[in-house]
Amino acid sequence: MYFNELVASYDRERHERDIFHDLMRYRVREILLVASLYDSYVLESDGALSEQIYGEFFKLNLTTAPRVSCAYTPDSAMEMFGTGGFDMVILMAGLDFEVPLALAGRMKSTWPDVPVLLLAMNNSSLAGFDSDSQACRDSIDRIFVWNGYSKLFVGMIKYVEDLRNVDTDTRVGMVRVVLLIEDSVRYYSRYLPLLYSVVMKQTQQLVEEEKSVETYKILRMRGRPKVLLATSYEEAVTLYDRYEPYLLTVISDVRFSKQGEVDPEAGFHFLAMTKERKPDLPVLIQSSEPENREKAYILGAAFADKNSNTLGRELGLFFQEQLGFGPFVFRDPEGEEISRARNMQDFEDQLRSIPAESLLYHAARNHFSAWLMARGEVRFARIIRNYMPDDFSGPAELRDFICRALDDLRRGKARGVMPAIGSSAAMGTGDRGLARLGGGSVGGKGRGLAFIKSLIDNMAFSTIQNGMEIRLPYTAFLGIDEFEHFMDLHGLWGFAWYAAPEAEVRKAFLSRPLGGDLVDRLRVFLSGTDKPLAVRSSGLFEDMLMVPFSGVYDTFLIPNDDPDPERRLAQLCDAIRLIYASLYSESARSYFDAAGYKIEEERMAVVVQELVGRRRGRWYYPLIAGTAQSYNYYPISYLKPDDGLCVAALGLGPYVVEGGAAHRFSPRYPKIDVVA
Repeated sequence: MYFNELVASYDRERHERDIFHDLMRYRVREILLVASLYDSYVLESDGALSEQIYGEFFKLNLTTAPRVSCAYTPDSAMEMFGTGGFDMVILMAGLDFEVPLALAGRMKSTWPDVPVLLLAMNNSSLAGFDSDSQACRDSIDRIFVWNGYSKLFVGMIKYVEDLRNVDTDTRVGMVRVVLLIEDSVRYYSRYLPLLYSVVMKQTQQLVEEEKSVETYKILRMRGRPKVLLATSYEEAVTLYDRYEPYLLTVISDVRFSKQGEVDPEAGFHFLAMTKERKPDLPVLIQSSEPENREKAYILGAAFADKNSNTLGRELGLFFQEQLGFGPFVFRDPEGEEISRARNMQDFEDQLRSIPAESLLYHAARNHFSAWLMARGEVRFARIIRNYMPDDFSGPAELRDFICRALDDLRRGKARGVMPAIGSSAAMGTGDRGLARLGGGSVGGKGRGLAFIKSLIDNMAFSTIQNGMEIRLPYTAFLGIDEFEHFMDLHGLWGFAWYAAPEAEVRKAFLSRPLGGDLVDRLRVFLSGTDKPLAVRSSGLFEDMLMVPFSGVYDTFLIPNDDPDPERRLAQLCDAIRLIYASLYSESARSYFDAAGYKIEEERMAVVVQELVGRRRGRWYYPLIAGTAQSYNYYPISYLKPDDGLCVAALGLGPYVVEGGAAHRFSPRYPKIDVVA
């Protein structure tokens, strides 16, 4: 009932980014996102999406990060769209596709040249949608499916930009082209973000190797390869004919449409044609039919099994071997490798410990500024480039200068976003209510909690609800990057995926340590609380509308009261590892099979929260637990469905969700006795 005020406050507090000089012939400047308030928040916030947009765009082409304008109803969307100022429209679709299609038709009749993309929430919602309908073909330029993968949003923007820029960029700049042939919305929604990630790494290496002036580096950044998508044989041939001199590689499915019918050999027909015309062109055949592997090898192509649990990594390996780009490599003056930095955090950590000779070696050659320029840190890269080792009294002063500048850069980027707790005890400067202990998406539960925290920060609830104050318990998120690092570090993917007994999985996970950096951050987190902790799963698929994964994974309560801080830390680490292992439990595997999802697509984040309650002697009593829903499907008396329904109980959640002694009431009329 406070929707208008909520929307106004939410829009007012949206984080704004700087506007950078436009270096591209065509770019997406203004995006209209039509979605519910929660969906728009998830798209913009999960996995630090706004940070991704800023960083990826700056990194790939040094252009202005696009501005996203949100509309929450069809009428408000048409009112905004009618101004003609948008370069791209994204329509979110849950279960109802009729409303987005009707809205897309109205938009196309107004501005037919503006790309309109349809974004389905997940595979389940997409299953019942007829993408071949006349209405879809007339009004939708491309369909994608989200499935909780935040990087897809950047991929959709780059898809539109590449399609518009490829003619000019290949003709003038002789940029290369990656051709993807795939008719499955689910699969190309996974491939495109991966392809753009690989393209970014290639461009990064080109800039790192450039020793010329900054202006020429920027021009080189414009020369990144373009990624084009074809969903039929005829479309693929058209693109191949047009851009054959510039092709870098082709990735093709086997079974897709040819001459209006699904041809089980279409991919091989296309492969034969490419090898005849361009024998040295690298081609990757990907198929869900393993028997196609041998035929692909005979025709001179690599092969990837769509059903493989490691498909994403196989694709990444294919590109790495073909293009040869990677992380920043620290070397000694003789060129011997010392270590590698995968990201900015690794770069900063290793910069503090590399030998002085290596520091001077890279600083004298502007390697640091080139690598940082490719990662979008242009302002900082230019500052470093203005200094040479001779400008400092020695390696120690040079190292201190760079590390302090990096620290200032990181702190500046952290303002206004979810804070992180580092191993360097700077907890007091952040927001104690919410913290990140690891990168990547925070999963289903995490998204909901972050959304609630955003509402708390932006809404004066105490003035609305008679002075009632709403707070979030001290909460920390371990993003999916920590899970992936744990699995990579100990080589557990194959062991867990291929149906090892549940007890063995738990035992194996408990015997492997978490990453040292994560343990340090957990130690800092525990130093700020002495209350019992709820350690909760937060998988990517959790809390989805149609397939919620409710109760599939584990949650643990730990007392957090041992006088020995290291024992408290050990208990927390054990709980995290057991939650990771619960992804591969028998109940989870059964749920994935029944829901039609691949367990390989799931990733596990973890939410750690203080348990709200009070101590009574040696006991700790939780105060209250409950659930609330905005729509009541079974109203009684004069209650209306929109009045909502709450279920609350003294103690913990099982009293509510397992049918214990709980109290049901409507927030609008709390005195009405709602009997289950």
